[in-house]
Amino acid sequence: MKVEDLKAWTEAVQELGLSSKETANAIHDFSCELHNTRRLWKQGKKPFLIQLGIALIAFPDPTISDVAGAALIAAGLIQLKMRNSALHVEDVYKTFPKVVKELSAIKQGLV
Repeated sequence: MKVEDLKAWTEAVQELGLSSKETANAIHDFSCELHNTRRLWKQGKKPFLIQLGIALIAFPDPTISDVAGAALIAAGLIQLKMRNSALHVEDVYKTFPKVVKELSAIKQGLV
């Protein structure tokens, strides 16, 4: 074999390794997001608003479905919080930033 052939083979193997690593990272990220989505979608009796919001985000149309989906998820999370514990008016100010933070994490995961 010539030196040029060995260099070409080396470059090809390096590119293949990088491609495999990127694919493995993409699959890992996808599985983490799938786990989070499955937890939101199926675990327990989740409000219909959360399921509808996830559907709007997952199957976007050219309109503002991402914004509407995020709003529905926020409403569903608040509804779920109210259902699971005694949420009072004073607690809304404490709960709302947490819900917004969770929604940001979900949005980042779906993007």
